Amino acid sequence: MKKYIPHILGAVFVLVIIGVWMGIVRMIPNSQADMWYIHTQDSAETDIFYVCSTETSDWINAQGDTMHFADMKRPQDKAALYSEMHGVDSLICPRVCNFYAPFYNQATIEGLLRDTSLFRPRCAKATKEVKQAFDYYMRHLNHGRRFVLIGYSQGAYAVVELLKSLTSEEAEHMVAAYIIGYQVTKEDLTYPYIRAAQSATDIGVTICYNSVSSVNAAIPILSAHTAIGINPVNWQIDATPATYLYDFAGACDTLTATLDTLTHLTLISGYSGLYPQVPFCGHEGNYHCLEIPLYYRFLKENIALRITCKNSL
Repeated sequence: MKKYIPHILGAVFVLVIIGVWMGIVRMIPNSQADMWYIHTQDSAETDIFYVCSTETSDWINAQGDTMHFADMKRPQDKAALYSEMHGVDSLICPRVCNFYAPFYNQATIEGLLRDTSLFRPRCAKATKEVKQAFDYYMRHLNHGRRFVLIGYSQGAYAVVELLKSLTSEEAEHMVAAYIIGYQVTKEDLTYPYIRAAQSATDIGVTICYNSVSSVNAAIPILSAHTAIGINPVNWQIDATPATYLYDFAGACDTLTATLDTLTHLTLISGYSGLYPQVPFCGHEGNYHCLEIPLYYRFLKENIALRITCKNSL
């Protein structure tokens, strides 16, 4: 199960309390009954469609069987996804956006990583629900607005698959897609609506990044075959370093992010805090569990900038 840094959990808890107090977060039923986190903002003309990372663990059903997929009928599983959805919404969603995230019966952390040969087939099974949710979103919730796709880890796998099946009309409405903590392969790039981002302002493109202290800290199942990458601080695809102040949840580190152009990984130097490692296959110096906190300001700004560029056409 993921080991969370206490100050990160504390920050997410505060964000949840603020959201509930302000009455800005709501879950509404769809045809599958109450399977959405939705946060709408006045006059927003663009949506974020977000797919969660792996937040659940194996569990034992009434028959004594070990279950390798979450069950959104279980309050603890749904609460785990809700915490991430609300935390990400609060961190990176610009005021010009609504935020939609489907609850889905994702593969558990043990189900994916204890035997990595099962990673892809189990992600594929969970992705079927995500595709159904996206179809429902487009038919009943989108109402012709432009949208940004964002997926993190297992959720990023699902977004890559969504990109492969986009219709031309859907692709016309897409501002950009963010693949966070997962790979985009050469084969993926053969699909018409998966095009690598080249800068901070191009639209209809796919942004992909994976963060490590060194290339030796990479997790192969997540990033070994990625064919693209971009620096999520300066939004360049060369090795130009970007130095910035990392201040999430009380931190105060001066970090430098540099894209390794051979592996397409983002190399981070200067980080001094604790960080959770991915169970079963994590490596010292792999920042997979911090992919959003490390860059939250830059992500929020870049989403808004790409929306502005799309709206100027």
